[in-house]
Amino acid sequence: MSQIDITRKLLGITDTNIHPYDVREAFHGKGSGRKKYLMVYADLTYTLTHCPQCGFPDLRKNGHKLTHIHVEGPSDQPVLLELNKQRWRCLNCHTTCTATTPVVKANHSIGTKLVSHALKLAGRALTETNIALFLGISTNSVQRALNENIHPHASRKLPENLCFDEFRSTKSAMSFICIDADTHKAVKVLGGRLNKDIKEFFINQYSVAQRAAVKRVVMDMNAAYQLIVHELFPNAEIIIDRFHIVQMIGRAMDQIRVTTLKQLDGKSREYKVLKSLWRLFHLAHPDAKTSHYLFGLNEYSTQQNAIDLGTSVSPKFKAAYETYIAIHEALMGGHPRVLKRLIIDYQPTGSAMDTAITTLRKNLPWIINAAKSPYSNGPIEGVNRKIKELKRTCYGFANQANMFIRIYQLIA
Repeated sequence: MSQIDITRKLLGITDTNIHPYDVREAFHGKGSGRKKYLMVYADLTYTLTHCPQCGFPDLRKNGHKLTHIHVEGPSDQPVLLELNKQRWRCLNCHTTCTATTPVVKANHSIGTKLVSHALKLAGRALTETNIALFLGISTNSVQRALNENIHPHASRKLPENLCFDEFRSTKSAMSFICIDADTHKAVKVLGGRLNKDIKEFFINQYSVAQRAAVKRVVMDMNAAYQLIVHELFPNAEIIIDRFHIVQMIGRAMDQIRVTTLKQLDGKSREYKVLKSLWRLFHLAHPDAKTSHYLFGLNEYSTQQNAIDLGTSVSPKFKAAYETYIAIHEALMGGHPRVLKRLIIDYQPTGSAMDTAITTLRKNLPWIINAAKSPYSNGPIEGVNRKIKELKRTCYGFANQANMFIRIYQLIA
């Protein structure tokens, strides 16, 4: 293998028309952008038989064009390819043309492989500054690479199963996001979450037949979304996300727990259980056999005994806890009939649980669907977590369009 082949292999260059002739370390750039590179000097030339503009077969060599291209290297040191490109002049139309290579796009200074690497790093929620430092290019180059290669657009085919949610984008703005419930790919991210914006998008983007083919829409208990689902998707069933159902009744139970412990002696065992061991009351299957040392209570006990101790001080809290556990088991166990009976037969106790159950009754058909269906808003909540991590890493976004570009790269 010749030295030229070795150099090309180390740089990942497959174009045999590029002929490296020297490699050395050197400084390049002006002012604050001047830095030390591993400089690779090469020529790009081949035989061109016809003019790209007019197709005339008579071309004459017309000097060279010197270009500098940032490419990937074998180490962390930034590599700059100084490429001397052959030029030709057409004797018919008198235009000039320059040799091209798959290593870099025309009129670009960042190699295609380096651009691909930048896109991969952007998908890992790195800031543009960190990507630029890692690749040895400027932040403006990273921004241009993202803008040119990531195109926030709606999914061409409307999936049969959708997930709806919202997230905080720039400053105090709330934005709408919709993903495919099966593939977890983005369908669309909208700058606002108003019903008129959502309706306008789906009506303009998809035909009546496409929207009629949607079977399920999974969402939280946002009443605004429920109003437009059947208008946009006449054959779709609404599914309320199971997590939000459990979260709502869990918060109601916690409100009653806090009210109860405030009435107890701060040194009593019951107070310690309700105050420090509150997580036990959210367990679907507490351990009733094995004793553990329970910090807060500071004694050995089974989880079930600690729960019984906490619920023994208040009939309201005991009723709320039993309601929470029963609904949790019916919902997660996939028992829609049991779930329906629990919600309908619930007797008010004058507590926060009454309000939660009233909300469940208002959404009863969609709550029952949650127990029947395997679909949930888990995928879109995972996307929202990635968005939060991206915002935290990038210290927020001032430009919503730039933020949406990064979001599409995250969930592409």
